[in-house]
Amino acid sequence: MKNYSFIIFCFLSSFFEIKGQKRIEKVLVLGNSITIHIPKPAIGWEGNWGMAASVQEKDFVHLLEVNLLKHNSKLEFGNISNTFEKRFWDMDTIALAKYKSYKPDLLLLVIGENVVDSLAAKKELDKYLLKLVDFVCDSSESKVLLVGSFWPNKEINKKMQKACTENHWLYTDLDGLYQNREQNTAILTHKNGGVARHPSDVGMREITNRIWETIRFLFQ
Repeated sequence: MKNYSFIIFCFLSSFFEIKGQKRIEKVLVLGNSITIHIPKPAIGWEGNWGMAASVQEKDFVHLLEVNLLKHNSKLEFGNISNTFEKRFWDMDTIALAKYKSYKPDLLLLVIGENVVDSLAAKKELDKYLLKLVDFVCDSSESKVLLVGSFWPNKEINKKMQKACTENHWLYTDLDGLYQNREQNTAILTHKNGGVARHPSDVGMREITNRIWETIRFLFQ
């Protein structure tokens, strides 16, 4: 797949601080084509949102936004592409530099689908995940959530879980979603194999639900 993009959104909110925990006012989400993909008619993709949701409001980003907007959040977008997943051991810090100014209280990394599974172990993905977090987050108090790969990527998920355990980050497991492809992927609505592997509206909703169940305690 080509033209993978990252999306970042920053939520400004009026949450009350949970005792012993920094109040969450800014949330930064970094993702790939599941998060947002520009139109590419050659492969049958006309949208400008998370591939292959039927409409923008049904991709996982906008579904998650609905939950966060209940807390008077403001959403801001920015796009970057191919800065981490495909060459995580050679992270493009120049392209990522502009996001440091957001100083997120909560960083969500919804990545992994474009990392070569064998390289996750060979090149120690967990170490570079820490490097990415340290680069983007301004404070050691920032909360971090890693979301496991939607596609079956055993080594990637292992490295993500290892990084979460070692650094006291949160982890959302997407295991089992891709196995139910007729329901959770777009194979029934898109002919192009690359697009069809992406989450359907149902799959997007399941991703949102799992992420929200992991982080909702931060917003209570």
